[in-house]
Amino acid sequence: MVTISLSEREASVLREWLEPKVVDLRKEESHTDSPRFRETLYEVEGALKRLVDQLPRAVPAK
Repeated sequence: MVTISLSEREASVLREWLEPKVVDLRKEESHTDSPRFRETLYEVEGALKRLVDQLPRAVPAK
């Protein structure tokens, strides 16, 4: 297991940045013709979703 330390603000920024990328992956999954590439995208999407789920929601900037 790998552990990283983030401030609340850093975690919030990371979440805000990753969430749209998951949406982009879903679009790419639906447009790819390669079953192998689609499977890779599904795996990446799952990993990103698990990561995002561990991050706190937006924290107001100070």
